[in-house]
Amino acid sequence: MNKTKTTQFDFLHYWHGLEAWNFYFLLKFVLLWYGYLNFDAFSNLLFLAFLLFPLPKNSWHKIRNWAAIPIGIILFYHDTWLPSFSTVISQGGQLKQFSFDYLIELTVNFINIKMIGVAFILLVGYLFIEQWVRVSVFIIAGVLWLNMGGFTHFSQGVLPSVSANTFMQQSNINTEKSTVAANEPEALPASVEPQVSPEVVPIKEVQTASTNTVYPPQKQKVNNKVLDDWLTQFYDYEKKRTTPFPTQLAANAQPFDILIINICSLSTADVAAVGLQEHPIWGNFDVLFSHFNTVSSYSGPASLRLLRASCGQTHHSALYDPADTQCLLMDNLSSLGFTKKLVLDHNGKFGHYLKEIQQLGNLNIALQDQENLSHQITAFDGTKIYNDKETLQRWLKARELSNENRTVTFVNLVSLHDGNRYVGENSTADYGKRASTLLDNLDSFMNELDKKGRKVMVVIVPEHGAALQGDKTQMSGLRDIPSQSITTVPAGIRFTGIKDRAQFYPPVIVDEPSSYLAISEFISRNVNGDVFNQSVIDWDALASELPQTANVAENQATVVVDYQGKSYIKLNEGEWINYPN
Repeated sequence: MNKTKTTQFDFLHYWHGLEAWNFYFLLKFVLLWYGYLNFDAFSNLLFLAFLLFPLPKNSWHKIRNWAAIPIGIILFYHDTWLPSFSTVISQGGQLKQFSFDYLIELTVNFINIKMIGVAFILLVGYLFIEQWVRVSVFIIAGVLWLNMGGFTHFSQGVLPSVSANTFMQQSNINTEKSTVAANEPEALPASVEPQVSPEVVPIKEVQTASTNTVYPPQKQKVNNKVLDDWLTQFYDYEKKRTTPFPTQLAANAQPFDILIINICSLSTADVAAVGLQEHPIWGNFDVLFSHFNTVSSYSGPASLRLLRASCGQTHHSALYDPADTQCLLMDNLSSLGFTKKLVLDHNGKFGHYLKEIQQLGNLNIALQDQENLSHQITAFDGTKIYNDKETLQRWLKARELSNENRTVTFVNLVSLHDGNRYVGENSTADYGKRASTLLDNLDSFMNELDKKGRKVMVVIVPEHGAALQGDKTQMSGLRDIPSQSITTVPAGIRFTGIKDRAQFYPPVIVDEPSSYLAISEFISRNVNGDVFNQSVIDWDALASELPQTANVAENQATVVVDYQGKSYIKLNEGEWINYPN
């Protein structure tokens, strides 16, 4: 009997507190409170049990202590919003192409001075109170509470959802079948205010019929199963959607060019962050999409989605499968007599960008010559970024010398990418200055096309944003999670060489949720070029009833959906949680 009691008594002595691991969990609690963690409650409870399991202070105890260190590090990384291990492994090779200065800059940007200060204060506080208080008891209680509270599901619902900072809302023209009186120019920002007397300014209004609504409907109360089922319905629906292009052009079709300009790193939020909401280019578009979703937050996938715009939205993985011919926007236009062209302001080697769009976007055509183009900017990988103005001027000069009736050109510009530097400098060039220069050049180029009477449909669709401001899930510049502030971009369309350009028209604002299918549909409606011969253009007919697309964004291991006005995120096939703001 005495032996039994002694054995039980000795076993109880094997129980130990968490010791230094108390600080580990306290730090996680604080980061969770600030919204910087995607806390996996069950995995942390399992790790806690591993640390507490009673072991005598022998070799097993030492092995457990040493094994806990890498496990704790891996679990901490798992709990952050940083890119998944699969993403790091698949894209890690690209880091070798980054310049040393850019790698240093990324490292510095990663450091959060405020949170380092918070961690230091927390450490001092812990060392002070642990002299009198058994902190382990509160840590255990906290982890248990997070598990019992279902934190891994929707307990984060108290956090507000992220929404894009849309500068277009300042210039919104009502699209719900209401009219803006012509004598109320103050409803528009300076960049789209009429430059003629208000009483002669026609109003271009988009009317959206109730039949053209976002599908699938979002009526059920949100939970994991509802979001999973809704997403499945979304992709099933998108598989059925295509743009009906005509089999041939009308006999009297007007020849013209289509210029599709895909800009890297320019979101609505970025434009607002550097104060370019009032840039003249926005007022000079004929059609402006204020809620355009690029879906992807990386260049390759975003460009592939644009090149495959004639079909509904697909899963990220499907982008790397052969596409149906009917989905390829450039091929649809090629079949109608538009000669395909390809223009880049870079060499296209990083991330195999050029190879991807040529093979998966069926752009196996010669790249526009880049010889003797000047460059004032060096890319983050040390390669040249050619002058955008000169690049576009070279395209125009080639068209003026060509006898081709119709062309469709895909242009990719990367001068705004994070880490780009002016030649001879070591630090990243100011984004605001680069963005202002690019918008100036684009606006000037379109005005030049107008002055020369060149009949061109210019379609500008940014790839994604630059994530200038970042949020609680990602530091600025990081785009692994395709949040709305990154994937909501200002897409615009302008016709040059039309007859009624003498009068100023404020742009049609399409403020319904839109994506690439809307661009494809708009182009399809205008392939005959009738708009260039009309003295009075029916802008309502041109921009109304465009396909709407529910806001779903996706990268390799991350999905973000907008459901009932809130953003939800799913990482690595895990469970849905509110997107923390």
